[in-house]
Amino acid sequence: MTTLDETRLVGFIEAVFSLEIDDRGWLAQLLSAFEALCGSEHHYRGFFYDASDVNHLKLWNVAAPQSTPELDATFEPLARSVDPEFVTSTFRSLPVSSARKSGMPQLAPVLAQLEQNGWGDFFHLNGLDASGIGCLLLCVCREREFSPSPAELRLFRRLAANLSTAFRCRRKLSSIPTLEASASEKPSEDVNARLAQVVSAAEEQLRAVAAAEPDDAPPIKSKRARRNSLDFMHPSSTAHLTLVHTFEENGSRYIVARESEAHAGIGALTERERQIVRHASDGFTNKQIAYDLGISDATVRVLMARAANRIGVRTRRELLAHPALRELRSQAAPENAAPPSARAG
Repeated sequence: MTTLDETRLVGFIEAVFSLEIDDRGWLAQLLSAFEALCGSEHHYRGFFYDASDVNHLKLWNVAAPQSTPELDATFEPLARSVDPEFVTSTFRSLPVSSARKSGMPQLAPVLAQLEQNGWGDFFHLNGLDASGIGCLLLCVCREREFSPSPAELRLFRRLAANLSTAFRCRRKLSSIPTLEASASEKPSEDVNARLAQVVSAAEEQLRAVAAAEPDDAPPIKSKRARRNSLDFMHPSSTAHLTLVHTFEENGSRYIVARESEAHAGIGALTERERQIVRHASDGFTNKQIAYDLGISDATVRVLMARAANRIGVRTRRELLAHPALRELRSQAAPENAAPPSARAG
């Protein structure tokens, strides 16, 4: 497998939360990001499914770039599956799974056909939902068995949770009128702006959750990680609202939101986040911060997003303009007042 570095992880999450493109374009973008994450030597395919009735599984929007007739024929039995036990145990239960490790007899013919064509195993990221309607991404491997490390498996589960969140978000947003709708049917500009802030805040939170923790940060307990990665309804930092639901009644569309709890102040930042923000407030660019601290640009971006979220703002500019940063600026040492390039000269 390709190294699961932070840059590729953030790229995958950005692809997952590209909510402005249509479903087919979204799936194609997801598979491209999945390939960048796991390696071009594998085969990838994705689709939407409806397993709300386990006796009648439905698949649509199937995308399989660079597929072959042999591979298409191999996966046809999955589309025709009417085994309630298989549908329940796969589509409605497993966020991440290897076909061989699952040991399901229904997959034996698929695996046998894969072996005849030079493939070994396949695993999936399942954006499952309680409704039974979700999105599934498949990676077909040359290896006989997909065997990720425990750390990689935890990360794949996070990605599956983010996939589920994004797909649910797409379904909810599809009920909101487009700009072409009549003025009497569409929400006000203020409501649309607040909704956009909620979605933007969710994107930043999920990008931070997906990336690996820095070396000096304490490990995140799995229960907390699952809660964070599943929580699309993250408070909008600027609007102080949390999107709950959208619905239509008597010809009018409504967005239900609740007031969010107040965000923590500067004391909520970790020591590493304080370092990043202090450097940024002194005029350092992300590349200069990364050079000075010996970390990657992607790590700087992730930590900056986390710091902004903890302070209760949405952008880098809002973070650096926040009054709480006065305390950090007063603590900054004089020798840190110039970027690395200036000090080196």
